[in-house]
Amino acid sequence: MLSKRNFFMMLTMFFVVLALFLSSVVLKEYHNDYDVNHMAELQVIEKKESFGTDDESELQFLYFGQGDNGYFSVINEWAEYRKIGVTTFTSLNGADRIIGASDSNGAYWLVDGELLKTNTEKYTKTLTDYVRKGGVVIFYRMPPYETIKDSEELKSLLGIQQLRAKSVELREIRIYSGFMLGGETHYFFDEEKDPEVADIESVIPWYDISSRTKTYMVGIIPIEQRKALNLENEDMPAIIWRSSMGKGSVFAVNGDYIMTAGIGILDAMLYESKEYSLYSVVNAQNLCIVGFPDLTNENEKQMAEVYGMTTEQFCRDILWPSFVSAAEKSDWKITSFVSVKQKDSAKTEPKTNSLVDYLKYFNEESAEAGVSLGRIDSSDIRASVKDEKTELEKLKLNYLFTGGYVRNENKDKLRNLLNSNGQPDYFGDIRTVVGEFEKGERTLYWLTDKLTCQNATADAYRHSYLDSLMLKSVETSLGYSVVQVDIYRVLNPENEKDQWQNLADKLAANIDTYWKPFSAFDKTTVSQSDKRVRNFLNGSVKSVKDGNRISVKTEGFNGEAYLLLRTHGEQLDEMTGGSYKKVEEDAYLLTLTSDTAEITLKSDIELYYK
Repeated sequence: MLSKRNFFMMLTMFFVVLALFLSSVVLKEYHNDYDVNHMAELQVIEKKESFGTDDESELQFLYFGQGDNGYFSVINEWAEYRKIGVTTFTSLNGADRIIGASDSNGAYWLVDGELLKTNTEKYTKTLTDYVRKGGVVIFYRMPPYETIKDSEELKSLLGIQQLRAKSVELREIRIYSGFMLGGETHYFFDEEKDPEVADIESVIPWYDISSRTKTYMVGIIPIEQRKALNLENEDMPAIIWRSSMGKGSVFAVNGDYIMTAGIGILDAMLYESKEYSLYSVVNAQNLCIVGFPDLTNENEKQMAEVYGMTTEQFCRDILWPSFVSAAEKSDWKITSFVSVKQKDSAKTEPKTNSLVDYLKYFNEESAEAGVSLGRIDSSDIRASVKDEKTELEKLKLNYLFTGGYVRNENKDKLRNLLNSNGQPDYFGDIRTVVGEFEKGERTLYWLTDKLTCQNATADAYRHSYLDSLMLKSVETSLGYSVVQVDIYRVLNPENEKDQWQNLADKLAANIDTYWKPFSAFDKTTVSQSDKRVRNFLNGSVKSVKDGNRISVKTEGFNGEAYLLLRTHGEQLDEMTGGSYKKVEEDAYLLTLTSDTAEITLKSDIELYYK
């Protein structure tokens, strides 16, 4: 039987626990300064009119080809990141006269192989003479198969031993480790493979390259075919390789891979042609939720049929916990771009008051809120953004919205939002704009002298072979990603593939799996990465190697500078002027806290004497 004394003690303990619980909730609520954007930088770095140059600019970079062939825009983007000036030529006519004017280090010639269709022997001889003297030639597009077949000297220049077939069906594509970041990567093709995943061309010309070459990317034919032809691994169709000749070398790309992953491939080629490579990177990985939360509840009938709840309930009870869970697993930081209305045609009034609750959620999870610049069917983008601003002003928030998101259909209209000072008329605190993911878009650039643009580099709901290649490229070149999660697709599903129960698993698996090789790079919100983007676009780095020591000098950085050091079999032993961490074998992320730094390397191979 329970005594009165024991009952009283139990009752007292119950009220104490209840009081402690309630007080913790009250204190948590009281101290939640949700009205402050803790991620917004107080000091805004502006565009520098003039900047220094990176090491690579001390060499000459000559582009041979048409400016409208699609390749030039990729090469030019990469050159801007590296602070490299590129001299352009529309043909190889007269290229032999350039050789004598080049410095002793040799220039990098970026050549369109299509130019060799005419005057093949003459141009091949010019290129061969240049390479033998120490120059580097990069065929960003291969000469036509028939052109190579008819020229023994061109075969020798490219390091091709024999031409086996004008086209061959591949069973696999393999990228070897040590070229681009991310380790060895395999892309398999078979009849059951989803074509939306296996979206890399699996039919290529078959070149059998010689022993004086080094292969970075190769195609693998079916095992039955290999056995029938009695072939070894070195006989497989080459895709990206380097051919050594004299003091120089030739890089070749068998396919349109420069169009997809050009900036990473070019940085990898520079690294492979030098004793070491050191260049600036952004060092930022972002997870962006687009159109969240939905404050208008525009599709309630379908929401009830598909999910059995209202849009408000679904965003609060299903989506937000899912985002937090997926982000926490790999330490992502969330930036959520609020949309008062997804469409101008929405009939219901937005429940803007619920945004306060989300700002509290964001604050608890170190997430950041941004705004949407334009809607899905915005015929007048200024009117749409003005309406967004008007609705949010009703909350009388002091929150600093420093990031904006723009969909592809509104990118061309974005200039209509900017005043003569290059800043938005509405949401004037915006410093960076995130553009919707679209293949072929430039990644980073100054939109105006005040605004940066960070285009999304990946769609969180998919990861195809091309997506994988693009990821390796942008991480190799920039140490950077913006992963986009668009909830409009979830709230307006056209079929079962668009429903959240199917997309949620893809989101969680993709951001946890495919970004693991790049975990050395920092996870940030958009405002945090904006500072790093500005530094990256403004800054430059120079370095000199003397024995096992590298002296580094930077210019144009405001605060910390992030650099990627890549070596050939040498380990980073010591560093002054900053800190470092290993990205992968022979690759290190450097954080410079000073304008100068000293790096000491040691060889992987130690010498022992008995």
